Order: sequence, then C-alpha cells, then structure tokens
Amino acid sequence: MNKILALLAALALTTSCCESKPEKRVHKLLMDRMLTLSVAESCTGGAIASRFTAMPGASAYFKGGAVAYWNQTKSLLLNVSADTIARYGVVSEQVVRQMAEGARRAADTHYAIATTGMAGPSGGTPEIPVGTVWIAVSSPERTLTRLVHIKGNRNRVIREAGSAAIELLEEELTAGNRTK
Repeated sequence: MNKILALLAALALTTSCCESKPEKRVHKLLMDRMLTLSVAESCTGGAIASRFTAMPGASAYFKGGAVAYWNQTKSLLLNVSADTIARYGVVSEQVVRQMAEGARRAADTHYAIATTGMAGPSGGTPEIPVGTVWIAVSSPERTLTRLVHIKGNRNRVIREAGSAAIELLEEELTAGNRTK
C-alpha cells in the first residue's frame, strides 16, 4: 500500500511539474487542434520561439517568427507603422498589437504572440521603467493585449514576459473551448 501511495505521489509531482510550464500546455493544445503559431519578439529576443522549438513535434504548428529588436525591423518585417511608433512609442499597446497582427499575417498562422518592452538593466524612464512589457496574442477573431510589470534582472524580465505571453495565448485557446 505504501509503495502504491508513493508511486501515485511521484506521478502527481511529475505531472504537475510538466503541466506547470505554459509552453507545454499550449504545445498540446496546438497539436491536438492542429492550429499554427508564429511570434514577433522584441524584448524577449527569441526566448519564446526557443521555448516552443525545444519541444519535439513543434514543427507541426510553429511556423516561425521575427526578433524585431530595431524599430525599422518592426516596420519592415511586421508592417508596424512608423507613425504608430513615433506617436505612442515602441513600448506601447498599439505597437505590440501591430507586431502580433503582422506576424500572424506574414507567417499565415492561426495565432501569433508578440512582445515589446524594457528588459533592462538600463534604458528605463519614469514613464516606462525597466520591467515594463506589453504582450499581445492575435487570432483570426481578435487581438488581445496585456501590460505586465516585472521586477528583477534582465533574465527574469525576459523569462517572465515570455511566460506571461504564452499564458495569454493559453487563455485565448481555452476561452470557450475554441477549436479554430
């Protein structure tokens, strides 16, 4: 009896460990529903794409993405309006929305994730302090955006911004149990 309880406890720990990673949960949802994904990353510098492509089978849904660190790259590759950048700033809801929509159109995917923000350790301002990140998820129906503020060093900002963006995609995928 004790061996069975120990085995069940170990299984529960292993399962909760794996299920706690948002990219693993999203990986399964995308695979099961045969949906595709692209990314447009600025402050996360490819970390989101890396989290997905590290998993076997990701080529079934992950079409690609852009690390658009430079403003002109955002315009050239993702069709972000230079006027939008000038008017609202690169770390803005308007820019991240255009990044996500541009990535989804360019890669012809069902969903796209985008990030733009201030990872630090320098470059922050009183209006946009280090750790300020806008995230977006674009789908055929809508584009969701969210502002997150992350405390910590550059690596933590990048990691947590990536997790927040992937979790926003998971929320969109599970809202109303959408299949398309």
